[in-house]
Amino acid sequence: MKPLHIAVASRSASGMADMPIFTVSVTQAEYRLGAHYDKAEVLAAEAGYKRPFVCFDATEQGAILSAAHTLDLVPQIVVIDMTDGFVRSVCCDTGSIKVICYDESNTDEDCEAIAEHPVGENGQLVRCWAHVQIADADPGLIKARG
Repeated sequence: MKPLHIAVASRSASGMADMPIFTVSVTQAEYRLGAHYDKAEVLAAEAGYKRPFVCFDATEQGAILSAAHTLDLVPQIVVIDMTDGFVRSVCCDTGSIKVICYDESNTDEDCEAIAEHPVGENGQLVRCWAHVQIADADPGLIKARG
């Protein structure tokens, strides 16, 4: 069985547009028949979402990203205040982002503030701060981008 994440475009019980993600498991034969979509639709209906359903698996989620870019839902300008070497604030022009900071100069093995994550070129390990900060949309940046 192969677990897959399926995005299901639909309407919530309150009528609002939504795109929840459901995890389904299918065999290769079921995948070829589209059973992963059928299983995701069943989960969506059980969760209270309303038809019609439009499903996207990982091979098709580029369409979602393209739409998000066209609708200006993906940040294009990100400003990070790193005064004194610490993340002081993170702002972007739209939506929100998660920021992972890293500092390759810190080689202290006992430092609890960093961890090793494969975020470098070709998946190499880079020492990253174990800090994630959500950015806020800044109306000033939205105007600057326009």
